[in-house]
Amino acid sequence: MNDAPRTGRSRLRKIGLWCLGLAGTGMVLGAGTVAGVFWYYGRGIEGIDVAAIRDYRPPQVTRIVSRDGVVIGEIFSERRTLVGYEDIPAHVENAFLAAEDADFYNHEGMDYVGMVRAMLSNIEAGEIRQGASTITQQVVKNFLLSPERTFERKIQEILLARRLERALSKREILELYLNEIYFGHGRYGIEEASRFYFGKSVRDINVGQAALLASLPKAPGKSSPLKDPQRSKERQIYVLQQMVRHGWIQPIEADKFIQGPLELSPQTQDAVVVAGAQEFVDAAREKLIATYGQERLDRLGATVTTTVDLKLQAEAHKGLMEGLVALDRRQGYGHKIKPTPEKQQAKVLEKGKGPLQVGAVLPALIQPREASTPADSFVALVGDNRVLVRVPEGSRYDDPKLSIDEQFPPTGVAMVRIVSLPTADQPAHGEIGSGPQAAVLVAAVDTGEVLAMVGGENYQRGDFNRATAAKRQPGSSFKPFVYGAALATEKYTAATIVNDSPEIYEKWRPTNFEADEYRGDIRLRVALTHSVNTIAIKLLDAIGFEAAHTFARAAGIRGELASNLALALGVSELTPFDVLSGYLTLARGGSQLEPTVIRKIEIPGEPAWTPERAPQQTLRDDIVFILTSMMTSVVEEGTARAARALGRPSAGKTGTSAEHRDAWYAGYTPRHVAVAWVGFDVPKKIGKGETGGKAALPIWIAAMKAAEADEPPLPFVPPASVQVRTIDRRTGLLAPADAKPEDVLEEYFIAGTEPIETAEPAALPTGDVVLDLYGDGDEHADAAPGAESPGPEEPKNGLPSVHDDPG
Repeated sequence: MNDAPRTGRSRLRKIGLWCLGLAGTGMVLGAGTVAGVFWYYGRGIEGIDVAAIRDYRPPQVTRIVSRDGVVIGEIFSERRTLVGYEDIPAHVENAFLAAEDADFYNHEGMDYVGMVRAMLSNIEAGEIRQGASTITQQVVKNFLLSPERTFERKIQEILLARRLERALSKREILELYLNEIYFGHGRYGIEEASRFYFGKSVRDINVGQAALLASLPKAPGKSSPLKDPQRSKERQIYVLQQMVRHGWIQPIEADKFIQGPLELSPQTQDAVVVAGAQEFVDAAREKLIATYGQERLDRLGATVTTTVDLKLQAEAHKGLMEGLVALDRRQGYGHKIKPTPEKQQAKVLEKGKGPLQVGAVLPALIQPREASTPADSFVALVGDNRVLVRVPEGSRYDDPKLSIDEQFPPTGVAMVRIVSLPTADQPAHGEIGSGPQAAVLVAAVDTGEVLAMVGGENYQRGDFNRATAAKRQPGSSFKPFVYGAALATEKYTAATIVNDSPEIYEKWRPTNFEADEYRGDIRLRVALTHSVNTIAIKLLDAIGFEAAHTFARAAGIRGELASNLALALGVSELTPFDVLSGYLTLARGGSQLEPTVIRKIEIPGEPAWTPERAPQQTLRDDIVFILTSMMTSVVEEGTARAARALGRPSAGKTGTSAEHRDAWYAGYTPRHVAVAWVGFDVPKKIGKGETGGKAALPIWIAAMKAAEADEPPLPFVPPASVQVRTIDRRTGLLAPADAKPEDVLEEYFIAGTEPIETAEPAALPTGDVVLDLYGDGDEHADAAPGAESPGPEEPKNGLPSVHDDPG
């Protein structure tokens, strides 16, 4: 009887031991299987390149800013701005830990409980549906693994997470995570997301805003406060509650944000970027590529400070548009359109035939208005294509006194620029492209910084910048460099007499602007004042091309220069920026300083780049001052008299190329230098009478008035080596003591070049004055003694009297 219970207990013991053995075997087999699986899938994993991860350089935003820090443009492939761990507030860090990985500082890269829960869920589903990724695992996914969701990849992720925890500190891992993750709307990283949603740096956001940001990475598309504010609010509340649960904020603080609205920036829809200075954005991009290379451009995260003065840029553009509108109305571009006779309409359509190209300017035959045509548009035929042409109210070609149909009547012909090509359900779109284009540049004389640069009527990113790239003939605006070269020989002065008469050079007979009008003997100052072509050519012929080239190069002109006598008339093709560079040196008294559009380039972790600003005295200041004084006469009495509207001393020169294809004005005050150009992109005549003084000078005046606003006038101050003499107006010699006031004037001379002879009444020029650059002595053989050569009214003075203070 006593053996039976013992036998039962023995059996139970054996069964228990058997079960324990079986469980142990199962555990060993399970552990071995797990180990085998981890070995199998982990055998191909390479080691972590810690140095490469620490040298984290993802794509990020480069910002282009004005001289006073206003953002004018951005360059990016991904909108990201890196921020260091030390700049992330504690409440922001805690919000992300609450949302993503509350045990981050305690685990070794994995949340084992969460992993088991997710694994069971995924096994039941037969696919990867749920994750339990820690922040470390998410860093591994983003930096070290491909994006697909497989069991193999999950195992590799676990192994790499352990390795990453041993290689980097927790702070380093968290910094990588917060800079890499996506927040929706094209924004990557916590700093860029904060700027987008709240309009401020992550350093400055509050707890509620931090919770909102932390709620986004799990589903940035679905949880965006811009797409689904209600869902976004629910996610924010969840994060705030988690922060309370873990003791990171007090319930009363959380409740304040739970009950309150989502605090978004009014400009959340897009970054705040001031338009109107895209020329500087493009220039900055070109500089970045030239300095750092195309391959680094998207990863620089730079801040580029340009030289643009946004207020002046806007005024310069306004002046350019006003100048073009005035020209359009003088010449009828986009205006004065009349119906076309029926027999000529076919010819108009023939010219527009062929495939349309965006940017092409073609003749368009205006069609009768259709019921569906917008009020500010008309329909026209370009070849066989219907084009909807928009003329916005207040735009260049809008005439406020006429309706669209009156200004653009049916069967009339308008030049139209193609903006977009036709689609299956939309016609091509176009804009009026009749009139010429223009460019204007303004720079500070003391620094050489370009304050305004307008590259065209409606310049957009990537457009052709006429201010820097349009190579055109500067016409007579180049003449100062020829005159300056002549003065540099010290054989010529502003008072030197030259003969304005026709000459023939190897079958070329140059004429003046007023064909067949010649002035006889005139002083060099008068010749430049009235832009006398024959005198400029004679000077160049006398001093040689090399002397003119040397002077122009010393002034900073980089473009290719002609090596023939037409150089004196400005036939070399130069950009407005080239001409600005040359005139800047003149404005600086011969001290060459290359114009710049970039002030500084700052890249995190690298020394800031600044342009080398080492002025060089490449031209003598006394020579340049004499030249400047002669150019003030252009303003006071010559082809640029309209520039007197500036109300202060200025020097400059008009320019009109052959057949009126280009109109220029370049000039300066002691503070600012500016250049204006007008012309067609494909060179052709601008219009009858459209000279530099008429077409370009008004644009220059508008820009310079804005630049000089609220500043007192300054005089051009002569250097010590410049002397003043009272001379005889007719001969350029010293004035006799008994000369009449109207027969004399004050003139500037470089010391040692002033006249030493005194003019005799009714005497012809003698002595140190050049009678004729070719010296045949017979030019005036038949002239009556004392006769004065015909010519234009001369400047009353070489400059305002040196005894007066122009300011």
